[in-house]
Amino acid sequence: KLREASFERAQLEGADLTSADLTDGNFVEAYFYGATLKGAVLVNTDLTGADLRRTVLTNANLHRANLQGALLDHAQLEGARLIEADMESAYLDETNLRDANLKEAILRGADMRYADLQDADLQDADLEGANLEEAALGKADLHSAKLRMAILYHAVFDEANLMDANLNRAVLIGAKGLRTNFMNGDLGEIYAPKSSFQLAQFNRTHLESANFVGADLRGANFSHSNMTHANLQDTNLQDATFVSVNLSGARLDSADLRRANFTGVNLSAVIGLTQAQLNAACVNEQTKLPPGLNRPAPCSSIKKEAR
Repeated sequence: KLREASFERAQLEGADLTSADLTDGNFVEAYFYGATLKGAVLVNTDLTGADLRRTVLTNANLHRANLQGALLDHAQLEGARLIEADMESAYLDETNLRDANLKEAILRGADMRYADLQDADLQDADLEGANLEEAALGKADLHSAKLRMAILYHAVFDEANLMDANLNRAVLIGAKGLRTNFMNGDLGEIYAPKSSFQLAQFNRTHLESANFVGADLRGANFSHSNMTHANLQDTNLQDATFVSVNLSGARLDSADLRRANFTGVNLSAVIGLTQAQLNAACVNEQTKLPPGLNRPAPCSSIKKEAR
Protein backbone atom coordinates (compact mmCIF):
# COMPACT_ATOMS: atom_id res chain seq x y z
CA LYS A 1 0.00 0.00 0.00
CA LEU A 2 1.19 3.48 -0.88
CA ARG A 3 -1.64 5.51 0.63
CA GLU A 4 -0.86 9.22 0.98
CA ALA A 5 2.56 8.64 -0.59
CA SER A 6 4.35 11.50 -2.35
CA PHE A 7 5.92 10.70 -5.69
CA GLU A 8 5.90 14.12 -7.31
CA ARG A 9 7.68 13.95 -10.69
CA ALA A 10 8.55 10.30 -10.02
CA GLN A 11 9.81 8.12 -12.90
CA LEU A 12 7.49 5.12 -13.00
CA GLU A 13 7.67 4.20 -16.66
CA GLY A 14 6.47 0.64 -17.27
CA ALA A 15 5.97 -0.03 -13.54
CA ASP A 16 3.61 -2.82 -12.47
CA LEU A 17 1.24 -1.27 -9.95
CA THR A 18 -1.62 -3.74 -10.44
CA SER A 19 -4.21 -3.37 -7.65
CA ALA A 20 -1.94 -0.89 -5.81
CA ASP A 21 -3.63 1.37 -3.22
CA LEU A 22 -2.51 4.91 -4.08
CA THR A 23 -5.36 6.68 -2.28
CA ASP A 24 -4.64 10.37 -1.53
CA GLY A 25 -1.22 10.05 -3.15
CA ASN A 26 0.73 12.93 -4.70
CA PHE A 27 1.85 12.06 -8.22
CA VAL A 28 1.96 15.55 -9.70
CA GLU A 29 3.77 15.44 -13.06
CA ALA A 30 4.82 11.82 -12.43
CA TYR A 31 5.91 9.76 -15.47
CA PHE A 32 3.84 6.57 -15.76
CA TYR A 33 4.26 5.96 -19.50
CA GLY A 34 3.23 2.36 -20.27
CA ALA A 35 2.71 1.43 -16.61
CA THR A 36 0.17 -1.15 -15.48
CA LEU A 37 -2.33 0.11 -12.89
CA LYS A 38 -5.07 -2.42 -13.54
CA GLY A 39 -7.56 -2.38 -10.65
CA ALA A 40 -5.48 0.21 -8.79
CA VAL A 41 -7.12 2.49 -6.21
CA LEU A 42 -6.39 6.16 -6.91
CA VAL A 43 -9.19 7.78 -4.93
CA ASN A 44 -8.48 11.50 -4.37
CA THR A 45 -5.02 11.00 -5.89
CA ASP A 46 -3.35 14.08 -7.35
CA LEU A 47 -2.19 13.28 -10.87
CA THR A 48 -2.08 16.84 -12.15
CA GLY A 49 0.01 16.98 -15.31
CA ALA A 50 1.01 13.32 -14.97
CA ASP A 51 2.09 11.37 -18.06
CA LEU A 52 -0.20 8.34 -18.22
CA ARG A 53 0.10 7.65 -21.92
CA ARG A 54 -0.43 4.01 -22.89
CA THR A 55 -1.03 3.01 -19.26
CA VAL A 56 -3.38 0.16 -18.36
CA LEU A 57 -5.97 1.48 -15.90
CA THR A 58 -8.67 -1.09 -16.60
CA ASN A 59 -11.19 -1.19 -13.72
CA ALA A 60 -9.10 1.30 -11.72
CA ASN A 61 -10.85 3.48 -9.14
CA LEU A 62 -10.09 7.16 -9.78
CA HIS A 63 -12.99 8.61 -7.81
CA ARG A 64 -12.37 12.35 -7.34
CA ALA A 65 -8.83 12.03 -8.69
CA ASN A 66 -7.21 15.22 -9.98
CA LEU A 67 -6.12 14.65 -13.57
CA GLN A 68 -6.04 18.25 -14.75
CA GLY A 69 -3.82 18.53 -17.81
CA ALA A 70 -2.79 14.88 -17.54
CA LEU A 71 -1.66 12.95 -20.63
CA LEU A 72 -3.85 9.86 -21.11
CA ASP A 73 -3.48 9.33 -24.86
CA HIS A 74 -3.98 5.66 -25.83
CA ALA A 75 -4.56 4.71 -22.16
CA GLN A 76 -6.78 1.72 -21.34
CA LEU A 77 -9.51 2.88 -18.96
CA GLU A 78 -12.18 0.35 -19.80
CA GLY A 79 -14.53 -0.07 -16.84
CA ALA A 80 -12.62 2.51 -14.78
CA ARG A 81 -14.44 4.54 -12.12
CA LEU A 82 -13.85 8.24 -12.70
CA ILE A 83 -16.81 9.60 -10.76
CA GLU A 84 -16.31 13.32 -10.05
CA ALA A 85 -12.74 13.11 -11.39
CA ASP A 86 -11.27 16.45 -12.50
CA MET A 87 -9.92 15.97 -16.02
CA GLU A 88 -10.10 19.56 -17.19
CA SER A 89 -7.85 20.14 -20.21
CA ALA A 90 -6.60 16.53 -20.06
CA TYR A 91 -5.44 14.73 -23.22
CA LEU A 92 -7.37 11.55 -24.02
CA ASP A 93 -6.73 11.02 -27.73
CA GLU A 94 -7.73 7.46 -28.76
CA THR A 95 -8.25 6.54 -25.09
CA ASN A 96 -10.34 3.45 -24.34
CA LEU A 97 -13.10 4.52 -21.94
CA ARG A 98 -15.60 1.79 -22.80
CA ASP A 99 -18.04 1.16 -19.97
CA ALA A 100 -16.21 3.70 -17.79
CA ASN A 101 -18.13 5.56 -15.08
CA LEU A 102 -17.60 9.30 -15.60
CA LYS A 103 -20.62 10.57 -13.66
CA GLU A 104 -20.17 14.25 -12.79
CA ALA A 105 -16.61 14.17 -14.13
CA ILE A 106 -15.09 17.49 -15.20
CA LEU A 107 -13.81 17.29 -18.77
CA ARG A 108 -13.97 20.94 -19.77
CA GLY A 109 -11.68 21.64 -22.71
CA ALA A 110 -10.39 18.06 -22.73
CA ASP A 111 -8.92 16.65 -25.95
CA MET A 112 -10.86 13.43 -26.56
CA ARG A 113 -10.41 12.95 -30.28
CA TYR A 114 -11.13 9.38 -31.43
CA ALA A 115 -11.84 8.30 -27.83
CA ASP A 116 -13.92 5.14 -27.34
CA LEU A 117 -16.76 6.04 -24.97
CA GLN A 118 -19.19 3.31 -25.95
CA ASP A 119 -21.50 2.33 -23.07
CA ALA A 120 -19.79 4.92 -20.84
CA ASP A 121 -21.76 6.67 -18.08
CA LEU A 122 -21.36 10.43 -18.56
CA GLN A 123 -24.43 11.58 -16.65
CA ASP A 124 -24.03 15.18 -15.47
CA ALA A 125 -20.46 15.27 -16.82
CA ASP A 126 -19.06 18.69 -17.78
CA LEU A 127 -17.69 18.49 -21.33
CA GLU A 128 -18.02 22.15 -22.22
CA GLY A 129 -15.63 23.02 -25.04
CA ALA A 130 -14.22 19.47 -25.16
CA ASN A 131 -12.95 18.12 -28.48
CA LEU A 132 -14.68 14.81 -29.23
CA GLU A 133 -13.89 14.64 -32.94
CA GLU A 134 -14.78 11.15 -34.27
CA ALA A 135 -15.40 9.89 -30.72
CA ALA A 136 -17.44 6.68 -30.41
CA LEU A 137 -20.40 7.35 -28.10
CA GLY A 138 -22.67 4.45 -29.01
CA LYS A 139 -25.10 3.67 -26.17
CA ALA A 140 -23.32 6.18 -23.91
CA ASP A 141 -25.44 7.77 -21.19
CA LEU A 142 -25.06 11.56 -21.43
CA HIS A 143 -28.19 12.43 -19.48
CA SER A 144 -27.93 16.07 -18.32
CA ALA A 145 -24.35 16.31 -19.61
CA LYS A 146 -22.92 19.75 -20.38
CA LEU A 147 -21.64 19.82 -23.97
CA ARG A 148 -21.94 23.52 -24.68
CA MET A 149 -19.60 24.50 -27.54
CA ALA A 150 -18.17 20.97 -27.67
CA ILE A 151 -16.58 19.78 -30.92
CA LEU A 152 -18.35 16.60 -32.04
CA TYR A 153 -17.19 16.52 -35.64
CA HIS A 154 -18.05 13.09 -37.13
CA ALA A 155 -18.78 11.67 -33.65
CA VAL A 156 -21.02 8.57 -33.52
CA PHE A 157 -24.05 8.52 -31.20
CA ASP A 158 -25.94 5.31 -32.06
CA GLU A 159 -28.62 4.78 -29.38
CA ALA A 160 -26.90 7.29 -27.07
CA ASN A 161 -28.96 9.02 -24.37
CA LEU A 162 -28.60 12.82 -24.38
CA MET A 163 -31.87 13.56 -22.61
CA ASP A 164 -31.76 16.96 -20.84
CA ALA A 165 -28.21 17.54 -22.18
CA ASN A 166 -26.92 21.01 -23.05
CA LEU A 167 -25.41 21.10 -26.55
CA ASN A 168 -25.90 24.81 -27.08
CA ARG A 169 -23.62 26.00 -29.93
CA ALA A 170 -21.98 22.57 -30.18
CA VAL A 171 -20.42 21.58 -33.52
CA LEU A 172 -21.78 18.31 -34.96
CA ILE A 173 -20.64 18.53 -38.58
CA GLY A 174 -21.03 15.05 -40.10
CA ALA A 175 -21.97 13.50 -36.74
CA LYS A 176 -24.27 10.51 -36.90
CA GLY A 177 -26.48 8.46 -34.66
CA LEU A 178 -29.34 6.01 -35.05
CA ARG A 179 -32.19 6.32 -32.54
CA THR A 180 -30.31 8.93 -30.51
CA ASN A 181 -32.32 10.51 -27.68
CA PHE A 182 -32.07 14.32 -27.43
CA MET A 183 -35.37 14.80 -25.57
CA ASN A 184 -35.71 17.97 -23.47
CA GLY A 185 -32.20 19.04 -24.44
CA ASP A 186 -30.82 22.46 -25.34
CA LEU A 187 -29.55 22.29 -28.92
CA GLY A 188 -29.93 25.98 -29.63
CA GLU A 189 -27.57 27.23 -32.35
CA ILE A 190 -25.97 23.82 -32.88
CA TYR A 191 -23.99 23.57 -36.10
CA ALA A 192 -24.82 20.16 -37.57
CA PRO A 193 -24.68 20.32 -41.39
CA LYS A 194 -24.38 16.95 -43.15
CA SER A 195 -25.14 15.14 -39.88
CA SER A 196 -27.28 11.99 -39.81
CA PHE A 197 -29.73 11.33 -36.98
CA GLN A 198 -32.30 8.93 -38.37
CA LEU A 199 -35.17 8.03 -36.02
CA ALA A 200 -33.79 10.41 -33.38
CA GLN A 201 -35.96 11.74 -30.56
CA PHE A 202 -35.93 15.56 -30.46
CA ASN A 203 -39.17 15.84 -28.47
CA ARG A 204 -39.51 19.05 -26.43
CA THR A 205 -36.01 20.10 -27.47
CA HIS A 206 -34.72 23.67 -27.86
CA LEU A 207 -33.53 23.91 -31.47
CA GLU A 208 -33.64 27.65 -32.02
CA SER A 209 -31.37 28.66 -34.93
CA ALA A 210 -30.08 25.08 -35.26
CA ASN A 211 -28.22 24.40 -38.52
CA PHE A 212 -29.13 21.05 -40.10
CA VAL A 213 -28.30 21.97 -43.71
CA GLY A 214 -28.04 18.81 -45.80
CA ALA A 215 -28.63 16.57 -42.77
CA ASP A 216 -30.38 13.19 -42.84
CA LEU A 217 -33.16 13.34 -40.23
CA ARG A 218 -35.49 10.71 -41.66
CA GLY A 219 -38.08 9.50 -39.18
CA ALA A 220 -36.95 11.91 -36.46
CA ASN A 221 -39.52 13.10 -33.92
CA PHE A 222 -39.51 16.86 -33.23
CA SER A 223 -42.86 17.00 -31.39
CA HIS A 224 -43.35 20.03 -29.10
CA SER A 225 -39.90 21.43 -29.96
CA ASN A 226 -38.92 25.04 -30.58
CA MET A 227 -37.34 25.25 -34.05
CA THR A 228 -37.65 28.97 -34.64
CA HIS A 229 -35.17 30.16 -37.28
CA ALA A 230 -33.77 26.64 -37.71
CA ASN A 231 -32.00 26.07 -41.03
CA LEU A 232 -33.35 22.91 -42.67
CA GLN A 233 -32.26 23.64 -46.24
CA ASP A 234 -31.64 20.47 -48.29
CA THR A 235 -32.43 18.40 -45.19
CA ASN A 236 -33.94 14.93 -45.57
CA LEU A 237 -37.03 15.03 -43.34
CA GLN A 238 -38.92 12.08 -44.80
CA ASP A 239 -41.37 10.61 -42.27
CA ALA A 240 -40.30 13.13 -39.61
CA THR A 241 -42.89 14.31 -37.07
CA PHE A 242 -43.44 18.02 -36.33
CA VAL A 243 -46.59 17.94 -34.18
CA SER A 244 -46.90 21.11 -32.06
CA VAL A 245 -43.52 22.42 -33.28
CA ASN A 246 -42.76 26.15 -33.52
CA LEU A 247 -41.25 26.61 -36.99
CA SER A 248 -41.50 30.38 -37.21
CA GLY A 249 -38.72 31.70 -39.44
CA ALA A 250 -37.39 28.20 -40.18
CA ARG A 251 -35.88 27.61 -43.64
CA LEU A 252 -37.19 24.63 -45.62
CA ASP A 253 -35.66 25.40 -49.03
CA SER A 254 -35.24 22.14 -51.03
CA ALA A 255 -35.92 19.99 -47.93
CA ASP A 256 -37.32 16.51 -48.60
CA LEU A 257 -40.68 16.55 -46.82
CA ARG A 258 -42.18 13.34 -48.15
CA ARG A 259 -44.66 12.02 -45.57
CA ALA A 260 -43.39 14.50 -42.95
CA ASN A 261 -46.16 15.06 -40.41
CA PHE A 262 -47.20 18.72 -40.11
CA THR A 263 -50.74 18.09 -38.86
CA GLY A 264 -51.95 21.06 -36.83
CA VAL A 265 -48.65 22.93 -37.33
CA ASN A 266 -48.43 26.64 -38.11
CA LEU A 267 -46.39 26.86 -41.34
CA SER A 268 -47.43 30.42 -42.16
CA ALA A 269 -44.05 31.91 -41.22
CA VAL A 270 -41.66 29.28 -42.64
CA ILE A 271 -39.28 30.29 -45.43
CA GLY A 272 -38.68 28.51 -48.74
CA LEU A 273 -41.61 26.08 -48.67
CA THR A 274 -43.00 25.24 -52.14
CA GLN A 275 -46.28 23.74 -53.28
CA ALA A 276 -44.48 20.60 -54.46
CA GLN A 277 -42.95 20.07 -51.03
CA LEU A 278 -46.28 20.66 -49.33
CA ASN A 279 -48.03 18.20 -51.66
CA ALA A 280 -45.63 15.45 -50.52
CA ALA A 281 -46.08 16.21 -46.80
CA CYS A 282 -48.86 15.32 -44.38
CA VAL A 283 -51.09 18.24 -43.36
CA ASN A 284 -54.67 18.58 -42.17
CA GLU A 285 -57.34 21.27 -41.89
CA GLN A 286 -55.69 22.68 -38.77
CA THR A 287 -52.34 23.19 -40.52
CA LYS A 288 -51.78 26.88 -41.24
CA LEU A 289 -50.22 27.39 -44.66
CA PRO A 290 -47.95 30.17 -45.96
CA PRO A 291 -49.63 32.76 -48.19
CA GLY A 292 -50.03 31.60 -51.79
CA LEU A 293 -49.94 27.86 -51.08
CA ASN A 294 -52.91 25.54 -51.38
CA ARG A 295 -53.92 22.75 -49.03
CA PRO A 296 -52.95 19.42 -50.64
CA ALA A 297 -54.79 16.11 -50.65
CA PRO A 298 -54.95 14.18 -47.37
CA CYS A 299 -51.78 12.38 -46.39
CA SER A 300 -53.39 8.93 -46.58
CA SER A 301 -53.65 9.13 -50.37
CA ILE A 302 -49.98 10.16 -50.60
CA LYS A 303 -48.95 7.17 -48.53
CA LYS A 304 -50.88 4.82 -50.81
CA GLU A 305 -49.14 6.26 -53.87
CA ALA A 306 -45.74 5.87 -52.17
CA ARG A 307 -46.22 2.16 -51.54
